[in-house]
Formats: sequence, C-alpha cells, structure tokens
Amino acid sequence: MNYAVSHNVQQLNVVCFPEKDFEFPLSLVSSQSIKHLSLKACFSSESNRRSHFRNYSFSPASTLELPALTTLDLHSVILCNDEADKCVGIISKCANLKNLTLRNFKTMGSNGCCIFHPRLSNLKLEHGCVKVVNVVAPQLENLYIRSCNAEFVISAPDLASLLYKGSCPLLRSTDGFCSLEKADICVSYPKDADAHQIVNLLLQLHNVHFLTLNLEIVELLSSSRELVLHQPSPFVNLKRLYIYPHRKYLLEQSPEKVAMCTELQSYLLDGSPLCTFTMVLREEIAANKLMDELQLLLKEEKDNIRTNSAHVEREKAPVESHEPKKLKIGGTIAQIKEHWENMGSQIQLTKEQGCLIIQKLQRIEELLAKLPATNRAKIQPCFTSMCAEAKITISKLADCIKIQCDENQSRSSIYFHELATALEPSP
Repeated sequence: MNYAVSHNVQQLNVVCFPEKDFEFPLSLVSSQSIKHLSLKACFSSESNRRSHFRNYSFSPASTLELPALTTLDLHSVILCNDEADKCVGIISKCANLKNLTLRNFKTMGSNGCCIFHPRLSNLKLEHGCVKVVNVVAPQLENLYIRSCNAEFVISAPDLASLLYKGSCPLLRSTDGFCSLEKADICVSYPKDADAHQIVNLLLQLHNVHFLTLNLEIVELLSSSRELVLHQPSPFVNLKRLYIYPHRKYLLEQSPEKVAMCTELQSYLLDGSPLCTFTMVLREEIAANKLMDELQLLLKEEKDNIRTNSAHVEREKAPVESHEPKKLKIGGTIAQIKEHWENMGSQIQLTKEQGCLIIQKLQRIEELLAKLPATNRAKIQPCFTSMCAEAKITISKLADCIKIQCDENQSRSSIYFHELATALEPSP
C-alpha cells in the first residue's frame, strides 16, 4: 500500500479476505493522487460472508483523506457513523468525490445514516441493511437503489435519473423530484398495505418524462382502484410509460385479476395525451420464449431431415463386391431383426419430435388467446409464419417415416429371399 501510494497511483483496487475481526487501516490509503478507489471484502462461502459481515468494519474515527478522489466503491463494509451528525464520516475529506457506490453495507452506532456531500453526482446503493438513509446531495444527478430494505429521504433538487428496486416503496423526496427526467420503479413483491405508499410515490414523480413500472405495481393498484378513482393524473410531462413484469413467468394468477383497469390507465395517462404507452404481459414473454424454442427445434429437425435423406440415399446405392457370396443364415435373421428394431426406434423418435412441435404450437396459441388485441397483433405474424414452417417440417417428417418403412420393407424382402434360397436343397 505504501509503495503504491508513494508512486502516485491514481487507481487503486483493494481486496481483503477477512478470516477474523479486524479494522481496515484507512490511513494507508492517504494520498494526493488517488482518483479511483475500490475497497472490497471477499469471503469463501455465503455462511462466512454473513458471519464476517457483522465484524468487518472501518475504524469509527477513520476518514479517507483523498482530495483528488472522484470515484469510491465500498463493498461488504460496516460504516461507522458520527453520532453527532449521523453522517458517513468516511467521505467527509474527499472534497472532489463525484461517484459513490455502497454494496452490502450496514452502519454501526445507529439505525440509520446520512450521506451528505456537496459535489456528489452519482450514488449507487445496493443490499443495504439499515432502517433509514438520508441523502443530502445538492448536485446529485443519478440515484440507483437496489435491494435496500430502508426508508429513504432524498434531498437532491437536481436529480435527473432515479432507479429504485426493492421489496417496499419507502422513498420520498424533500424537493419533490422537480428535475426528474427518468424513473424506473420496481417493487418486487408489493402487498395490499403498500398501495397507499406507491400512490404517494407516483405523486412525487409528477414531473418525470420517462417512467418505467413493474407489472406487479400495476396489478396491485388495479385491485385497489378506489385510490385513484376520480383522481386527476399527476403526470403532465410524461413522454413514455413502460410497464413490464418483474416475475416474468408467473402465469397462474386468478382469472378475475386485471393487469390494468381503465381507472388506473386514465390516472397514469390522461395528463399526457401524447405519451407513448407500452405494457409487456407475462403471456407475451412466455409466448416469445416458446417461439424461440420452437424456431430452434424446427432448425434442428430440418438439419436431421437433410442428414437422414443423405443417409438413405447412401444405403440405396449398390455395393459391388468381387468376392464369392457367403451367406450365414443366423447372420441374415439378425440383420432382419436389427433393421426392424432400428426402424421402430427412428419412427418413435420422429413421432416424439412431431408431437413436441405440435404441443409448443398449441401452448403458444393458448397464450396468444389471453393477450389483448394490441399485444397479440405484434406476435401474430411471426406465429403464423412459424405455423406454416412447422406444417412443412411435420410433412417432411411424415415423408421420412414413409421412406424408412419402404426401404426397410425392400431390404427385408431381399433378406427373406436370400434366406429362402439358402435353405433350398442342393440338386
């Protein structure tokens, strides 16, 4: 560390392998030149990661004295807060810090923390274990929050991009997100009790231009439509609304469940009549996945048909031999048996492949029938083309079976003729 610092290194990545409790000596990375710093703890197993997570920490009095630092990435650490101002003191002497990432973090000494920095532009928080996180960053432009079960209070008047992915929508702004251009909100497992908080969050996003929501949020609000009934749309500048399912292949929802009710659609879109609206449903994703699988299966079958056709042609070609023919009766009977067994296996395999193609087509058709007309129209042309391609492939499979049967019958006739001739008494 001293060697690296003494040579004016500008980027430093430190990886620790903690096997016991210890405090990282931050004074070792005191430097006038470091611009990018990454501190990460690695563990040999998930159980070790959990056990050491509670003990691996920076010294409470430690701060990073890095005046040139612009990017800091802290991974698997316990931050020690200053009890006086509840502030992450580790960055207090990094005057030029622009980018801060905290992964697998928690705090010691309080149930929450405050991340304050006057020049911070990009903040990423992942897998945090704290109750409250206060962010005070007047120049913050991009905020990324993922898998942090905490309540977030944001003071960032210049925030332009917000991505929030978590299990509960505990997020509010003291400035009202007035400068927000883009927001991606995903509440992975929303509960009925979360509906009010989600509506409150949407109200704070009133100025957003590009909004992405997961389908589970929309389904929850559609089942609680009274919250938005007769309410004006808060979105007056919305240019694009994109809705997608977080749990993509969970199709066993109750028949009465509506993806989006008309009241919610009006609430989201009426304030921005020129907004582009896209909603991807689980059935649509499943149908596209099945069509990809079917396309691959049809390609494989086409290749197999070409290979089998070439093999049959080779089998038909006569093989000339100048040696006297020696017939073994037992060998001839074994050949007859082998050909019929091989043919049975080939027919069974061809039959299974044909049935698999038909099953996938039926499943895709069932999924398309559940889609709204607009969503179905995007997939229907591809499905129609694939049906025609499947019809040709199955027809060729049937032809292959017929050719195999005819060829096997011809070979069997020859073998039986040779066998009968061999058993005739000599004159």
